[in-house]
Amino acid sequence: MVSAGGPKELPAPLTTFVGRHREAAGVRARLERNRLVTLTGAGGAGKSRLAIEVAASLTSHYRDGARFVELAGLSEPLLVTHAVAAGLDVQEQAGRTLPDVLAERLRDKVMLLVLDCCEHLVEAVAQLVLPLLSACRNLRVMATSRERLGIPGEALWPVTGLATPPAQAAGAAVLEYDAVRLFADRAAAVEPGFAVTEANAAAVAEICRKLDGLPLAIELAAARTNALDAEQLSRWLDDRFRLLAWETRAPLRRHRTLDSVVEWSYDLLSEPERKLFERLSVFAGAVTLDAVEAVATADSGTACPGDLLLRLVDKSLVTVVPRHSPTRYRLLKTLRAYGLARLRQRGELGPLSAQHAAYFHDLAEQAWERFRSPHQAVWLDRLKAEHDDLRAALEWLLTSNDIDGAVRMAGALASFWDVQGRYAEGRVWLERALAADRNAAAKGRVRALNGLGLLAVIQGDPERAWLSCSEAERLSRRDGDLPGLVCSLQYVGFGALLLGNPDAAVETLSESLTAALKTDEPWLVGWSYLFLAMVEVTRSDFAQAEHHGRTAFRLLCEAGEPKSIAWAELTLATASWGLGDVRDARARTGEALRLFHRLDAPWGLAEVFQITAMLAVSDQHYEQAAVLFGASDTARKKSGAALLSFLKGWRAAGIAKARRKLGDRRFEEARDHGRQWPLATAVLVTAAELGTARRSRPPRRTDRAAPATRRRQRRTRRRCAGGGTTGRSPTTAAPSTSSTRWAWATWPGCSPRPTGSSRHANWPRPTAVRHGAARPRRTGRGPRKRATPGRSSTPGRRTPTAGGCASWPRNWTRRNVSTTPVGPNRPVSNSTL
Repeated sequence: MVSAGGPKELPAPLTTFVGRHREAAGVRARLERNRLVTLTGAGGAGKSRLAIEVAASLTSHYRDGARFVELAGLSEPLLVTHAVAAGLDVQEQAGRTLPDVLAERLRDKVMLLVLDCCEHLVEAVAQLVLPLLSACRNLRVMATSRERLGIPGEALWPVTGLATPPAQAAGAAVLEYDAVRLFADRAAAVEPGFAVTEANAAAVAEICRKLDGLPLAIELAAARTNALDAEQLSRWLDDRFRLLAWETRAPLRRHRTLDSVVEWSYDLLSEPERKLFERLSVFAGAVTLDAVEAVATADSGTACPGDLLLRLVDKSLVTVVPRHSPTRYRLLKTLRAYGLARLRQRGELGPLSAQHAAYFHDLAEQAWERFRSPHQAVWLDRLKAEHDDLRAALEWLLTSNDIDGAVRMAGALASFWDVQGRYAEGRVWLERALAADRNAAAKGRVRALNGLGLLAVIQGDPERAWLSCSEAERLSRRDGDLPGLVCSLQYVGFGALLLGNPDAAVETLSESLTAALKTDEPWLVGWSYLFLAMVEVTRSDFAQAEHHGRTAFRLLCEAGEPKSIAWAELTLATASWGLGDVRDARARTGEALRLFHRLDAPWGLAEVFQITAMLAVSDQHYEQAAVLFGASDTARKKSGAALLSFLKGWRAAGIAKARRKLGDRRFEEARDHGRQWPLATAVLVTAAELGTARRSRPPRRTDRAAPATRRRQRRTRRRCAGGGTTGRSPTTAAPSTSSTRWAWATWPGCSPRPTGSSRHANWPRPTAVRHGAARPRRTGRGPRKRATPGRSSTPGRRTPTAGGCASWPRNWTRRNVSTTPVGPNRPVSNSTL
């Protein structure tokens, strides 16, 4: 296909162009700065269509227009020059080479040349384009290829799938994403009246996610809506090999099915590249180079897997995942399905899946050993990035009947599921593994049983927790496994507390403490004390709760695990509040907020929001309390955790008081607004209510006086300070209330106060920060007292610092934490923060 001239002579689109407006603008901007731009991407990503749209929009910018040359139908490299010459109406001349003739004809042209589908002729296209650009100063070239041309001056524009909705998007919100709009447009073409509605929005969004937003795949799927509804279509896509065979009557045979699109790219690979591509399909998610070397090339004899991997990246068969360190790589789902089919045909899928499962089983064990340490956040991020492959490894262990490995791996991941709030998923994996074979190795089984008990008790299912932990207790006593016995007794005792039996809880937890003291493990001893502190809070014995809590805090700080320290801080906050020390309660709740936010722990954040709401009620901040109760409900629902029993009474009392003060309507409006907040906004509002939020700085003055004027003003201020009573220059006006600035206006996730009619449209409510107020003159003659950094003059509030949302120094580490009691009779300084 060859086109020249204006937009009408470019290939005429047969369908509407959906989305890609930002990408099209980006390519146009890139063409203004670079003379060669190559659109790269996987097959079916929409490179050609994007290039045509950009060329059509730019034709009027070039005196000699735009020319389009499609190279897909060529198989012989020698014909590339002839195809371009034919597209430009250039005839051969006797005694001269065709590239020279082309260069002469284009030397004075101001033109955009589009070369489409260059990946199978990269060498020939590069050898033609380089001399043309060197000879023709005003020529611009835009190429589409699954691989870069690799010549000097080339700028790349990766073309990926269309934007897809996140899993939590629902209803009309999914139509904000290009992939959904493309599906709706193409589906309406084959099924008149089709529309994305509340009923099918979730299924359509799932279809687009399963197809990686690839336009060709979405169009093939949408063509089936005349026979299948969205729910059925989404289920059909679980069989990705069925999708690969779906066919359309495209002009080129290699564009008619996804299978043929992928096969075209596969056939262009060398044999080592094909082998690595196939073996990469065993990974379900994004992986590091280390994982590729350990699994995909362990027994393949490949000398430089990194070089091969980078070549697959250059050929758009492997995608680099942005914003990850170390760099991660993944295959699109359709490409992965093709690779798995090849592995199955070769009979290599089974052995390779076993290597994959062994690697990620070892990773889970490493994480278990390091999770109870100061490095918890690092390993949490690592497991989050590997979660898809951890699931795939567990599934393989179960289906291949390696039950012992499945039990040990599931038990090792229980703490990860706990911190991440994935309680329901973790219980499913643990139940499956434990039910598969009751003769699994005792030690691995005890850990898995305790993990199941922990997740069950957090979800408010103490009966299932008791059954699981009772079996773990029996096995631990039989085998002398003290750590396993301590954990089982702790969870049984906590379950008794949730069932409303604090006496039984104390008895069991005291036994767990006795056993823990024999292990010489601070983490186990600390948690026994912490559970006992929770029981005393329930009994309203706050002095004893504080005693146990401080002991637990000291021991858990020694272990260094952030999650445990955060729970100790929160428990001590409730004890301090019960004792009337609101200042300490706020400070400890703020520290728990910081730690839980770093871990992205939804259950912990839910309890922080709730305790902050109750503190707001005690300060008569009833609307802030209502929205924070709503934010707590959302965070708890996200995690699936139950409400802690010892907070139920306080929560009910706080809600009742706020409702009584605000009235039912105002309270419900505020709480519903808080339920709609994203987690990040709720964190900012909580930090502000606790007094740990960073406030905005005063604006830089732009009306500064001249140096001589400033000197006169300083002399006047000194004279006034010596004999006057105000310490303010007579020429200096008092600050007006118009200088008040709203700190919320500059915070991400929060918007300034609107002026709409809705009473609660202005949430989150900002706290006014006055700038420019004159300082009162010192009247005493004693030494000037220095303000303690990080402490405000208002009791219970911390002065913001530059450390972020919470007021902690940038160089803060756990080594700076003192376990010295902090209370109303002991001043707080930096050494105790």
